[in-house]
Amino acid sequence: MEKMKRILILSFPFILIFFSVNAQIIEKNKLIYRLGAGPSIEGNLGLFGANLMNEISYFVTPRFSINPSLTYFVSVEDAKLNGNNSSKMDGENVNSFASSLFTDVRFQYDVIRTKKDLRVGVGFGPSFQLGGESVHGGWWLNESGGYDSRWNVKRHARLGYVTQVTFDWQGKNINRRNTLGVSMSSFDGYWPYYLMLNYRLGFKL
Repeated sequence: MEKMKRILILSFPFILIFFSVNAQIIEKNKLIYRLGAGPSIEGNLGLFGANLMNEISYFVTPRFSINPSLTYFVSVEDAKLNGNNSSKMDGENVNSFASSLFTDVRFQYDVIRTKKDLRVGVGFGPSFQLGGESVHGGWWLNESGGYDSRWNVKRHARLGYVTQVTFDWQGKNINRRNTLGVSMSSFDGYWPYYLMLNYRLGFKL
């Protein structure tokens, strides 16, 4: 019994050190959930769009983080038409359209970190796109003597990569983070295929 007490007494400082070190690791390796939205540009067809983003940030070190994300992109305007309706026939909308889901894993390093915890980070990682686009290809004369539209539809299920630059700062609420991010998603050797700007509100978990 006495031997057991001695072991416990001698072990107590090491137990305190163990829990202290782990508490510091947990404090540094915070999880942050971010939800964001903003404007986008699809560079191949020239489409203006919007993006919605969900992201989880896991800090491996105080500056290095792993950031899996899910982003939805949808076009809202065909930039090439510039409001010109001359290509319409019988009031038909012939604007090109695109939408996609992107699953990314962004490995980010904060190259700048101030005393007030303002961070400027750069990130890179793989990106998988699942979506498609439709482009009006003109009209053709049908058997009844009228005109029918021809649409060129492409579906995407492809792997590429994403790069990003972020500006991140602490809000008034200590459990919130604010992030302004610019990301460039590239596929089929085209850079950037998608340019996305968004504001992300972070919640510390």
